[in-house]
Amino acid sequence: MNPADAASLTETTLLMAMTAWPCSRPSPAMLAAYASDPALAAMRMDFTDVVRRTTAVAASGLLARQ
Repeated sequence: MNPADAASLTETTLLMAMTAWPCSRPSPAMLAAYASDPALAAMRMDFTDVVRRTTAVAASGLLARQ
């Protein structure tokens, strides 16, 4: 991976982490909604999983372009 692609991967990972963090910290009202409705509970985000998957997809795309 060239330096520009490495910088792009870092930027993408940081942006995703900054976005995923608040989304993965639901309010008490959202926790209650998740608990009451299985369809909503399926949309709950796991911070580590989201960042890991997004980073892997971005890295795969950057490598595929080479």
